Amino acid sequence: MIPIPKPIPGRIAPRAKLASTIVLLRERDGVSEILMGKRSARHDFMPSVYVFPGGRVDPSDSYAPALDHPSSRTREILEAAMTPARAQACVLAAVRETYEETSLVLGEKYADKPRAINDPSWKAFHAEGYLPTLENIEVFGRAVTPPHRDKRFDTWFFLARLGKETSARPFKNSAELVDTGWFSFTQMKELKMHRATQMMIGQLETYLEYDNPPNDIFYSRVVGRKFEFSRFPQ
Repeated sequence: MIPIPKPIPGRIAPRAKLASTIVLLRERDGVSEILMGKRSARHDFMPSVYVFPGGRVDPSDSYAPALDHPSSRTREILEAAMTPARAQACVLAAVRETYEETSLVLGEKYADKPRAINDPSWKAFHAEGYLPTLENIEVFGRAVTPPHRDKRFDTWFFLARLGKETSARPFKNSAELVDTGWFSFTQMKELKMHRATQMMIGQLETYLEYDNPPNDIFYSRVVGRKFEFSRFPQ
C-alpha cells in the first residue's frame, strides 16, 4: 500500500463530490483506441495531463431524459452506494461531460422534443436532436480522492464501446480538454497522465478480458493513512 501525507492538525478533509468519467472505446483496423484529451493548464485539479472525459454530477443530471436505463449490472453496482435516481444521474453525467468537453454525442436521434431543462449543456445536447442512451454504458471502477487533497471526488469509471456510426461523429477541443484524439493503448504509454489514470487504464485492460464481467468493480480509496485497493461492493 502507498502511504499518503500526514494529516494537518485541525484540518477537516473536504467531502468527496460525486463524479463520473467515461472511457470511449472504438475498434479501428483491428486496433482498440480510446478518446482522451489534455486538461487545460488553467485547471487547479490535475492540470496539463491526459484524462478521459468526465466531471462532477450536476443537479440537472437528476432530471435529464434518456431513451433507456443503465443495464441491471451497472444499476446494481451503483445502487449499492446511492439511490436509483442518483445512480442514473451518475451515468447521465458521463454523457453530458463528454458532450461538454468534446462535443461528441452519446445517444440516438429522437423525433419528439424533450421537456425543457434549465441547463445549457443539456439544452445544446437536445438541440442536436438526440437523447442519451445508457443501456450499453458499463461501470468498471471507482476511485475516491485521498483526504489530503483540497478537491475530492468519488469518481465512477464507465466504459462505452462505440460502434462505427457513433465513433465517426465529429469531436473537438474545448476550454476543458485540448489536444483531444483517439489513442491506442501503445500510444497512451507516451502521454503524460496522473498515476490514477494510469491505474484505471490497467484496470480497464483487465476488465476488457472478461466475457462476462463480475458483479463488482475495482475500488481505490484511502483507509487510515494508506491506499486500499479492493472490490465494490464487497
